[in-house]
Amino acid sequence: MQNSVQLSLDFSSTESVDNCINDIDQPLDGVVFIIPRISATTNFFPQDEEWHTLFDHYFIKPLRLLRKLYEQQLYATGCKIVCVSGISSKQALTNYAMNNCLRSAWLGQIKSLALGLAKDKVILNTLSMGGVLTENYINKLEQKAASLDMEYNALMLQEVDNIPLGAYATVAQVSGAIASLLGAISDHMTGQNIILDGGFIRAY
Repeated sequence: MQNSVQLSLDFSSTESVDNCINDIDQPLDGVVFIIPRISATTNFFPQDEEWHTLFDHYFIKPLRLLRKLYEQQLYATGCKIVCVSGISSKQALTNYAMNNCLRSAWLGQIKSLALGLAKDKVILNTLSMGGVLTENYINKLEQKAASLDMEYNALMLQEVDNIPLGAYATVAQVSGAIASLLGAISDHMTGQNIILDGGFIRAY
């Protein structure tokens, strides 16, 4: 994309979020907002204090970024926002107990923002992904194959056996989907949760 800028920040720090906002000097035509992901866990009953911390770091403070952009009128008319999430926003997964909850909260918030900002022609959609062959994920799969004394390709066949298209997404496929949602395909689409998972989710 032309005239794009990549901003890094620490969502656990209010100061970091505010500094990020201060680095933006003109209204934005498009925003790619990666919803922070909690580590996999089967703990569906975290203690109260842990829930407070999780919602503070993974929902309230990240949402501060979108709120500050609005308060400082940094969304251009017609701005398109793509929120990147994961497939537990569509289907509850046993190993992602806390993500199931927080990603559902994000979907509700994004739907509300899509309705509330529609008067300014600001468009918000979510892209929820299954497995993606990032460098880090490939390294983990290689380590797993080595620990099982398996060939990497043989392990991959097992890993994607439950995916109809028979593969994890590539980084290029993800970036292509994001670029599409920032483009004309979403001109009359807002508040939607688009699944990029090779057909893993079978719900209508």
